[in-house]
Amino acid sequence: MGTVVIVGGGTGGAPAARSLRRKLGPEHRVIIIEKEKMPANLAVLPLYAVGKKGRRQVFRNRSLLKRHGVELIAGQVQKIDPAQKKVYTGQEEIGYDLLLIAAGAELDRSRPLGMAGAGFDLQSFAGVDEMRAALPHFQGTEIAIVVASTNIKCPGAPYEYALLLENWFYRQGRSRDISITVYTPEKAPLIMFGEKTSGAIAGLLLKRNIRVHPEAHVRLVDPGKKMIFLENDSFPYDMLLYYAAAAPPPFIRDSGLGGEEGWLKTDPHTMALQGLEDIYAVGDVTHVATPSGEALPKLGGVAHLQSFVAAANMAGLLKGENPGRAYSGFAA
Repeated sequence: MGTVVIVGGGTGGAPAARSLRRKLGPEHRVIIIEKEKMPANLAVLPLYAVGKKGRRQVFRNRSLLKRHGVELIAGQVQKIDPAQKKVYTGQEEIGYDLLLIAAGAELDRSRPLGMAGAGFDLQSFAGVDEMRAALPHFQGTEIAIVVASTNIKCPGAPYEYALLLENWFYRQGRSRDISITVYTPEKAPLIMFGEKTSGAIAGLLLKRNIRVHPEAHVRLVDPGKKMIFLENDSFPYDMLLYYAAAAPPPFIRDSGLGGEEGWLKTDPHTMALQGLEDIYAVGDVTHVATPSGEALPKLGGVAHLQSFVAAANMAGLLKGENPGRAYSGFAA
């Protein structure tokens, strides 16, 4: 009998649990530790923001995993002890034979200064819900979308929000009066996916009269003056939407598992942690280097496919087999 513990029940953790439950017999336990009873699906938030999805379509009821024979523990992981093979939540300790870390990334809302108190958080349901309620009453003209870092979750989402908002105002007959600008530290929109993709996105944004301010390193947002300050320039806004930088969960650093920047470094093929055969990691919490040296982007599609690789290899280990499944590097 073996016990697999999964930290996080999101895009990576939930499919991994279902896959493991299908591959393993009833003598093995599969446990998910999830801090939120009803985690929000970030991929749906842009559509919810403009009324194309409802509240019930945003949240995932993780209790449904019990139907698959998955055990659920509500709690927030405080620390992992690889030597003792235990996970600590503050309320209890859970032992494991194999561990999958699929906790996702936290958000660093502290930078740039003033951003969090100036606008709507596009990565939280509360922030998007407030923005959705404010849109019909918006009387201004300048909408600013501030992207705090190149290291963000779902890097295409700021542009998706911009396009959906432009369409929303178009349907209200107000698109000619509204100016939407994305302030991004990227050299060009989604340049991480190559010049062809970046050029296509830039052309689509231009066609919809959405401005992009590239290499914009915002250092300060002043909500009183409604101004965005860059290194050598400043711009006004009437409504500010922000996309905070991704940050590793604190328990990774507290457990001594992360690299210098706090992310988990895994084998790019098997998804096992480097130097630890009994711990795997998938999704936003990882740093998986590509042949170019750049890290894989933090995308739900990446986490989803990695979860099946990790699950197959972990199930194989419990059956006495060598890990034989490899992640291809694709997101869909």
